[in-house]
Amino acid sequence: MNSVLIDELITIIVEEEKELVNFGLLIHDRINMMISRAFFFMWLLLVSLYSYAQIDSARVHESPYSVVYNHLYYLQNDTYDAERAALSIPNLIEDRTNIAIQLKGVLDGKGYYIDINRLPQDINYVDSATMDQIYYLVADEPRIYVEKKSDGWYYSETTTLHTPTMFKEVYPVGSGIVQYFSGPFWSYSILGISVFQLIGLFALFLLSLVVFKFIRSISRFWISKILKRHFGIPLTVQKPLNLAIRAIGLLLGVKFARLLVPLLMLPIRLNVLMITVLDILAIFFIILLIYQIASIILQYLDNATRKTSSTMDDQLLPIVTRIVQVMIWSIGIIYILDYLDVNVTALLAGISIGGLAIALAAQDTVKNFFGSIMIFIDKPFQIGDAISFDGTEGVVEEVGIRSTRIRSFTNSLFYVPNGMLADKVINNMGLRKYRRFKMNLGVTYDTTPSQIDALVDGIRTILAKHPDILKDNFEVHLNDLADSSINILVYCFVNTTQWKVELRTRHDLIMAFLLLAQNLNVDFAFPSQSIYLSQNSSTTPSSHDPDNPSDIIDRIESYFARNNDT
Repeated sequence: MNSVLIDELITIIVEEEKELVNFGLLIHDRINMMISRAFFFMWLLLVSLYSYAQIDSARVHESPYSVVYNHLYYLQNDTYDAERAALSIPNLIEDRTNIAIQLKGVLDGKGYYIDINRLPQDINYVDSATMDQIYYLVADEPRIYVEKKSDGWYYSETTTLHTPTMFKEVYPVGSGIVQYFSGPFWSYSILGISVFQLIGLFALFLLSLVVFKFIRSISRFWISKILKRHFGIPLTVQKPLNLAIRAIGLLLGVKFARLLVPLLMLPIRLNVLMITVLDILAIFFIILLIYQIASIILQYLDNATRKTSSTMDDQLLPIVTRIVQVMIWSIGIIYILDYLDVNVTALLAGISIGGLAIALAAQDTVKNFFGSIMIFIDKPFQIGDAISFDGTEGVVEEVGIRSTRIRSFTNSLFYVPNGMLADKVINNMGLRKYRRFKMNLGVTYDTTPSQIDALVDGIRTILAKHPDILKDNFEVHLNDLADSSINILVYCFVNTTQWKVELRTRHDLIMAFLLLAQNLNVDFAFPSQSIYLSQNSSTTPSSHDPDNPSDIIDRIESYFARNNDT
C-alpha cells in the first residue's frame, strides 16, 4: 500500500517537473522573440534616421529646410562632404564649394545657431513681410537668406556674393591656424572640446588680460594728462575717472577676445554661448563707461556750482544726477534684453499697464514726486536756508525726489515727504534781511519816573552806539503796567542774517542793559505778590498830602512836550 502511494507521488512530481520545464522553455522562446523584435525595430529606426538624415541630391532644393539642412549636415565632422554641401549653392557661382565652407564658418563664427526643426518645409513658402519667396536664416543679418529660383530653393546670390566679405569680418587674421594643431594630441577631446581648443581658451584669457592691463596703463596716462592740463583733477573726480579707465581696458579686452574666439572653431553651442557672454559683457562695459563719464561731468558741474552764490543749482544737481544715472542703466538694460531677443516692445507695454496699477497703489509716492517739482518751481527755500513749519525747525540739507532732508537745531535729521511739505505754510528764516530783537524789561514798582526816563534814554543811547543795530528803526518806550513790574519795550533789528551774530548782539545788549540799570539803581522785577495787613477797619491816612491836581497836569504836559521835541 505504501509503495503504491510513493509511486503515484513520484509520478506526479515528474509530471510537474516536465510542465515547469516546458513553461521555462516557453518563456525563454518568448523572451528571445521580444529581443529579436526589439533589435529589428532598432534596425529599422536607424535605417530610417540614416535615410532621413541624408537628403537625396534630387530633393535638396525642395524647400528652405532641405537646402539649409543639406548645407549644414555635410559640413559636420562626422558627415563631412563639401561637394554635397555645395549643392545648396547656385550652379552659376564659381568655387561654390569654398563658398559653402566659408558660409558655414560665418554662421559658426558669428554665433548663429540654426534650429533646423523650425525651418519651413513648404516648397511654396512666402515671407510674410516682403511677400517674396525668400527665407532669412538670421533676423539681424539680412545678407544671409535662401530664395526660390525656377529650379528650386538655393542660397541667394546676395548671400554668395557677400560671403567672402563676411568671412573676412569674422576671421580678420584668417582661419588656417587650426591646421597647425591637427595632430592626435591636439584632437583629443574632453567633454567634446579638443585639447587645442582648451589651451586656446586659456591663451585667449591671458591675451585679453594683457590687453586690459596695457590699455588701462595707456589710458590712465593720456586721459589724466589731458584732464590735468585743461580742467584739473579734484579728489571727487579721481574715483569715477579710475573706474572709467578700467572700463575702457575691460571693454577692449573683451572685444579682443570676441575677435579671436571664432578662430578656435568651438562646438556650435559652446561658440554661441561664448559669443553671447562676450557681447553682453561688452555692452555692460559700454554702459559702465558711459555711466562713469557722466559721473565725471556731473562732478565737475558740482564743483562749479559750489563756487556760485545761488543755491538753486546745488539743490537741482542731485536730482539731475539721479535721473541721469537711472536713464543710463535703464537704456542699457533694454539694449541687453533686445540683444537677447526679448520682445522689448511687449515688455514695455506690460510695464506701462503694470505701472498704472502701481501708480494707483503708490499715490503718495507720485504725490511726493510732483511735490518736489512744485518746490523747484516755487522755490520756497533753498539748501542752507533755516525754515520752520508745524513746530519743526532746521536747516535744509537736501531736496530729493521723494523727501527733503532737514537738519534740526538739535542736530537730528528730519525726512519730510515733499508732498506734505508742499502743502505747508513755511517760514523761511533764511530769507530774512535782518534779525529782530524784542524784549520787555520789567522794573520794580518802586522805580521813580525820573529813573525810568533815565533808563529809557540810556537804552536808546546804547542801541544808537552799537555797530550791528539798525539806527533808523528801533523803539524804546514805557509799554505796560503789569502785575508785578513796570514794562519797558525794547524793539530793534540786528543788521545780519547769521544766527551767531544775532546771539553775540543779544549778549552785548543785555549786558549793557544790566550795567545801565546797576548804575541808575534800578531793580528788575520778577513775579511776586505783596500782602498788606490792616490793624483795624479805619483807613490809615497818607504820610504826605497829595499835590494839587492842576500842578500834576502841568508837569505831565511839559513832559509830553519834552518827549515830542526829542
